[in-house]
Amino acid sequence: MITKKEVAEKFNRISTLKNVLETYEEVAATRMQNTRSSVLVSRLFIEELNLIFQEVKSSYRAEILRLMKNKKIKNPEELTFIERNGKTLYVLLSSNTGLYGDVVKESFNLFLDLIKKEDADAAIIGRIGIELFESSGIKKPYFKFELPDSSVDNESLKKIIEHIIQYKKVFIVYGRFETIMSQKPIVTGISGDPLAQEQTENKVKYFFEPDLDKIMKFFEAQIFASLFEQTVFESQLAKFASRMTSLELRVENIKDILKKVALEKEKVRHRIINKKQLETFSSMALWGQNG
Repeated sequence: MITKKEVAEKFNRISTLKNVLETYEEVAATRMQNTRSSVLVSRLFIEELNLIFQEVKSSYRAEILRLMKNKKIKNPEELTFIERNGKTLYVLLSSNTGLYGDVVKESFNLFLDLIKKEDADAAIIGRIGIELFESSGIKKPYFKFELPDSSVDNESLKKIIEHIIQYKKVFIVYGRFETIMSQKPIVTGISGDPLAQEQTENKVKYFFEPDLDKIMKFFEAQIFASLFEQTVFESQLAKFASRMTSLELRVENIKDILKKVALEKEKVRHRIINKKQLETFSSMALWGQNG
């Protein structure tokens, strides 16, 4: 039978855990609020920029053919203004720690499906994603990197960009913020190449000034880095929101447990009172018999 001391210790342990989770929740909420405004403001701009990047790469066939002829390129797919390796790369943006709800695991599952179906290289950013991949049983070589969960380290970011920019096609898998209660895994291209299911006939035509060569060099370097940096911020926002909602659910569950423990504590208190009363009555009865 549980004692008064044991139930009190149990109540204190759970209360301490609740306080810790509430602190984490407040931190996640603060970080989400600080990140959300900047991410959502730049999201539309970056999406339009990515769309223009795709259109620029697919438009003006006559100009491209002219450049191909000048550069002695036979295959249109090989037209690029930065040295590429001709491969496709899928990059998973995960996390370094837990308590981010389901969005990290769901992003990993999407990433796993993609690299199973396609002949592409893989890269994983974050220790949790690396651990999930190692335990998945998939025997596929991959590159691994780390980025802070709550900030952007420029040196680490530069190292990652230097690696992924060598690929012909780069797709990032990450969690995207929809609402505070909803974050979903998505995949987006940052190399100016839409996913196969997103490809449509392009009817937009551009005039290139000073020339296509210089424009594409800018897009394939500067814009590429901007697109990747935006996905990192998007991923962080989704993780903060997911952590906040996940912790809120845990706190509510702990509150329910505390109610049960408090009831158990009250039962123990009543049991002790009843025991003392019985002992008092027994003593009175004993004294009565002796008298």
